[in-house]
Amino acid sequence: MNSASIRLAPLALAVLSPAALGQVEAPSFDNVPYVHDTGWVAPGGSAGGGLELCASFSVDQEGAEWIRLYFEDVVLAGDPLAGTGAELRITSMLDGGLQVMNAIEVERWERSTAYFNGDSLVVEVWARPGTGTSRVQLEAMDMGTPPLLGTTSICGPNDDRLPSTDPRSGRLLPVGCTGWLIQDCAGCFLTAGHCTGNIQVIQFNVPPSSSSGSIQNPPPSDQYPVDGASLQSNGGQGVGNDWAYFGAFPNGTSGLTVTQAQGPGFQLSAPPQPGSADIRITGFGTDSTPPERNQTQQTHVGPLVTNSGTTVQYQTDTTGGNSGSPVIWEQTDTAVGIHTHGGCSSSGGQNSGTSFSHPDLQSALASPQGICGAGLASADTPTLLPPLQPVMVSAQALGPVVAGSVTLHERPSASGMFQSIPMTDMGGGMFTAQLPGYACGDAPEYFISAQSVTCGQVFAPVGGASDPIVAAVGVANTSFADDFETPQGWQTASTATTGDWQRGVPVNDPSWAYDPASDGDGSGSCFVTQNTAGNSDVDNGEVQLTSPPLSVAGAASQVDYLYYLELTNQNAEDALTVEVSGDGGASWTQLRRHDTSTGGGWIADTLTPAELSGAGVLPGSSMLLRFTANDANAQSIVEAGVDGVEVGTVECDPTSIGTVECFPAAANSSGAPGTLRAEGSSAVVDNDVQLIAESLPANSVGYFLVSRDAGLIVSPGGSSGNLCLSGSIGRYAGDVLSSGPAGEFLFQLDLTALPQPTGAIGAVAGDTFRFQAWFRDFTIFPTSNFTHSLAISFD
Repeated sequence: MNSASIRLAPLALAVLSPAALGQVEAPSFDNVPYVHDTGWVAPGGSAGGGLELCASFSVDQEGAEWIRLYFEDVVLAGDPLAGTGAELRITSMLDGGLQVMNAIEVERWERSTAYFNGDSLVVEVWARPGTGTSRVQLEAMDMGTPPLLGTTSICGPNDDRLPSTDPRSGRLLPVGCTGWLIQDCAGCFLTAGHCTGNIQVIQFNVPPSSSSGSIQNPPPSDQYPVDGASLQSNGGQGVGNDWAYFGAFPNGTSGLTVTQAQGPGFQLSAPPQPGSADIRITGFGTDSTPPERNQTQQTHVGPLVTNSGTTVQYQTDTTGGNSGSPVIWEQTDTAVGIHTHGGCSSSGGQNSGTSFSHPDLQSALASPQGICGAGLASADTPTLLPPLQPVMVSAQALGPVVAGSVTLHERPSASGMFQSIPMTDMGGGMFTAQLPGYACGDAPEYFISAQSVTCGQVFAPVGGASDPIVAAVGVANTSFADDFETPQGWQTASTATTGDWQRGVPVNDPSWAYDPASDGDGSGSCFVTQNTAGNSDVDNGEVQLTSPPLSVAGAASQVDYLYYLELTNQNAEDALTVEVSGDGGASWTQLRRHDTSTGGGWIADTLTPAELSGAGVLPGSSMLLRFTANDANAQSIVEAGVDGVEVGTVECDPTSIGTVECFPAAANSSGAPGTLRAEGSSAVVDNDVQLIAESLPANSVGYFLVSRDAGLIVSPGGSSGNLCLSGSIGRYAGDVLSSGPAGEFLFQLDLTALPQPTGAIGAVAGDTFRFQAWFRDFTIFPTSNFTHSLAISFD
């Protein structure tokens, strides 16, 4: 993962009002449980047809001004990159607002939805027959409630703000700030650093609020999920030192990027000197006169008062919710800074922002991350690849690209040369290609390039060939996993006055911008520092979270975990450290020191086998894992979280043989497509090939098929899957197998007697035979399915 290195500048000297306050104003809401499970569902029509409704349910919450949903899990059948993916559709019964999500969009929205008006929604699952089963598990919602209205930092006796419709300014939720579009390559945004503890969605074309002042939401097609990997922020260090730079994914319903939908963003320039310059602030501040203007876009112009160092100040009206607004030089319509703090009163004063000339902001803009840096958004770029099996990867262009320029570059190891594979244009800026199957022992690397019409050569990841995605080949074998839903023996210790580690569902206090909105792995619970509302971060010391003894099964063992971190004193004394001990805690080795914020989201990290070995953790032993969050600066905020801890190995069987074809198969009721692999020798004389079909429904029955010829018959006999063989097809019908609780078939081939319709034949050197498994799936209709096929060339 690429991460920004952010340097903190000293606080600039400026004329400060007695009460310069950050202007965050989270809309009023309650988070309430709301559980519904569709179970495994599939359409009953003929395979090969269009989308059909296969599940529908209503969500009703009396008294809700608006609703946002959160899912425990969403499994959508088919492949959205191949045009066969199922869709999750959510519709507001109040105004018809519609959000359409495929499997990629579900992940980008982190298993949540856009914001919908009213107190009633309809949730639907639409899928294509023959593509497998889908399931939606709803767990909670945010319901909007009437706010407590008020105004602050109005410069003089009257609020002179007026409604406006600048397409470049958006409303940030759930934090309650303003973000705005700039003219960089990818069409990204700026806001205040102190807003970035909880930014998930940016909305444009915001309608008037309700008569109670509760926010109303634009259609889901005007709402965009924020890319946490793009966020660079100093967390908010006070007046003149408070900035953030981030991007958002394209809208899945419209297929448009923000720039495509809203037009070009602000041009940036250095601020002028006071005298004849005026400053306009356009943002989403609170208001009560009338309440319909509350947290809708309003604007006001006032004189520039101060331009000193990295601080700009002005007598322009703002209120809570205006934090992050553009500081616009009225005479040129260029943005010269980021509004961050209120300080005006009825008797005068000034409001304050951070100048565009801030050196760390300039550094961040020069080294964009995530979606801001690539010009390409990686939609599906796996890092664990099954052996000898082609795998689809995808990327989405964030603007117009030269036709035929989007290319996948891959190599089996760092010592090889990159090979180029043209990617297929799937429409809507989405491009796909397949990685070839890799063998055990390979360490594949790959990246994607494109020629942007506006930005030139762009890459995903940003570094291209110098920083490719590195994948492992094999199958994950987990020896320990903890999603923190139940206690598994973790111990806590503390020298701090507040902020002890606590296990539970994050409280997500809307008035405290630094705690996580949810857990990291979607299970619900995690460990966080003092899981209570209000100012509950780590203060005046350190807090430790230590694992129970963890088994290290083999030399390839690694530790995967998710972490959350919000620091207002970054790249300095405060940090979240990760240590391991191979001697029961007598000594510890630090392997990580996280000292930059995660931007309101969770980040995955891995302690590699080499790192564990270097720390004295040996195969066959046990180890302890310790997370420590420390507060060394009395004026700083430290909030941390840990989730999804797993210990395991990536195993690969070098005896696997054959080439995967007709991949992937249709998903079955296990939630995944059935797979097929073979172990043994390709030498006919050895006659020791075993077929292994996996990811099948538990306790299913079926048998194997064999043919010399490949083919494709969609849903033969009403099956959910595809027959990938043709010509003379033999059946091992006399060897009916049971998948058992593990959901797998194991079958030893006899190469001297391969069945054919005209009788058994023997394989000889030079022959290629193709195999496929057919199986029953009684929990769905149609009631049978196939794995993909496997071609084995014998010698």
